[in-house]
Amino acid sequence: MKKTTLLLGLVAISGLAQAGNLSLGAGDDFVTLSRTPNGLGLGFTADYLNNKHGDDSASVGLEFAVPAGPLTVAAGAKAIYVDADGYGSAAALGGRAALDLGSNFSLFGQGYFAPSGASSGSIREVNDVNAGLRWNPVPLFTVETGYRYFDVKREDAQRNRKLADGPYVGVGLQF
Repeated sequence: MKKTTLLLGLVAISGLAQAGNLSLGAGDDFVTLSRTPNGLGLGFTADYLNNKHGDDSASVGLEFAVPAGPLTVAAGAKAIYVDADGYGSAAALGGRAALDLGSNFSLFGQGYFAPSGASSGSIREVNDVNAGLRWNPVPLFTVETGYRYFDVKREDAQRNRKLADGPYVGVGLQF
């Protein structure tokens, strides 16, 4: 686990050279840290999620984004590591969208899904969804509110886990 965490940290630090958004959010029973790229082209993503039950998930991925006026859409893939009633990993496909509303506000959403054929161990599928509203009061700083849902289904349904399922608030840096 320590080596995986160190590797994810080093990869995340190297990706900071690319324009993006780094945000930290907290819900009733979970904390989330994520890095999302900005602009046209290939970008690096990273997410970490921990809940009050000690379950956690970390992911890294690549996506290709296309801005079209106020709308940006991206499609990509993530490698997801899950430690929730046992270890496992999954390869998820998905995407995100962001809509600039003007006056420094934007709507955002993302969704990634890993079916049983792309999951290891006892993991049958992973659903990772996040949507919200972001406010950029000054050029570098963001405030956001949203809803985070992260669900892990296992071969044994009694071991299914929802790492996040609820609203959150967060702050971030946009660079």
